[in-house]
Amino acid sequence: MEIKEEISLAKRILKLSLPVMMGEIMFSILSFVDRFYIAKLGINEAAGSSLSSTIVWVLIALSTLITGGTIALVSRMVGEKNEKGIAKSAEQSILLALFLGLFLGGITYFFSADIIGFFNAEPVVERLGIEYFSILLLGYPLIMIGSTSGVIFQSSGNTKTPMLIFTGMSVLNIILDPMLIFGFGSIPAMGVSGAAWATVISELFAASWIITLLYKDKKLNLSWIGTFIPDFVMIKRILKIGMWSGMNSLSRPLSAIFLQKIITYHGTYFVAAFSFGIQWISIVFIFMQGMRVAISTLVGQFLGQNNHQGAKDTTKTGLQFGYVFILIIMAIGIPFSKQAIGIFTADPAVIEAGSGYLVIVLVGMLFNVPMTVYAAAFNGAGDTAPPTIVAFISNWVGKIGFAAIATYYFNLGINWVWFAITLSIIIEGIGLSIWFKRGKWMHKVV
Repeated sequence: MEIKEEISLAKRILKLSLPVMMGEIMFSILSFVDRFYIAKLGINEAAGSSLSSTIVWVLIALSTLITGGTIALVSRMVGEKNEKGIAKSAEQSILLALFLGLFLGGITYFFSADIIGFFNAEPVVERLGIEYFSILLLGYPLIMIGSTSGVIFQSSGNTKTPMLIFTGMSVLNIILDPMLIFGFGSIPAMGVSGAAWATVISELFAASWIITLLYKDKKLNLSWIGTFIPDFVMIKRILKIGMWSGMNSLSRPLSAIFLQKIITYHGTYFVAAFSFGIQWISIVFIFMQGMRVAISTLVGQFLGQNNHQGAKDTTKTGLQFGYVFILIIMAIGIPFSKQAIGIFTADPAVIEAGSGYLVIVLVGMLFNVPMTVYAAAFNGAGDTAPPTIVAFISNWVGKIGFAAIATYYFNLGINWVWFAITLSIIIEGIGLSIWFKRGKWMHKVV
């Protein structure tokens, strides 16, 4: 690849990924603000609200049953300049999002107490967790619609609009959080329930806004006519691709539920430490999500043009960006790990445990680069099986298997649980690298 082409490709990746990163940063700020204000209520409130985080992660991951197929189909049709196909796949994706959001959200709400009870937390922590989780579930259909609509924009090459939506949602949540948690004027203090309601109201705002803009977008050329009439041929195509993406995205958070149970076994302080530490690790995920969207979109578009070299060059440039970023984060995050956790709490035990989590997991993030870049390429090509298989092995054998043995059999400390997380990242990074080099992903028919 010539230098000019390399620079041009780098600019295209940055142009697509930066708005995604900005949107993710604002979304992360939403979560950060929640953690910050809830922590002011006490350790029990922080631990209780964090119990539902892995469950919410599972529910959000289920959206990839739809978005996995949407990314592959819309991006490839953009490359083919198939306007009718773009509109049809987008409309059917929204229909699926609405149905799954209502169906899965309703079932989960009904069993919310049993789900939180699975963790065997202390009674007061469990009660607070149920209170927080049951309210969050009311916004689940909104999350499904918003995330699917955002992916439609991103797959068409428009990553700025979702960024603006997520920014607006986060700003609204930042305003509502202290008002609803601690009370304001005639608004009573609602504690952890207030934090959940602030999130749901913000999600309603975002979903309404993004749907409105989606149907006004002239490039996508969507129409209300026929939107809610199922096209089972297109739905089958979306789900056929998205099935593997859904299982892939589901494997990680499902394993995180069991990981949360293992962490809870160690004690409430470690649950809180984990919830604080993940807020900082999310910075890495923000960058990687931007890369993931950009690489998936470009790979899909290049393959739509039958340009295999362009698809391969995209992954090469993505790896270069990723390694530079991770090395910078490690250089900052490892020396200042205790100060980072200290922003949330002054408790020495929580700071020590959270600091250990940050140091151990940040080292493993070097392997998160090939894991993210190659998974994005597979998804953009519509070859979604390899990332799913590798993720299952890494998360259930590497992470849960190792953490469970270290905890229940050898009775080792919490740092061994943190190492299990890093081990899963290493396995996934190496596994995807090997599978990617086989090259079959470039010839996948969608």
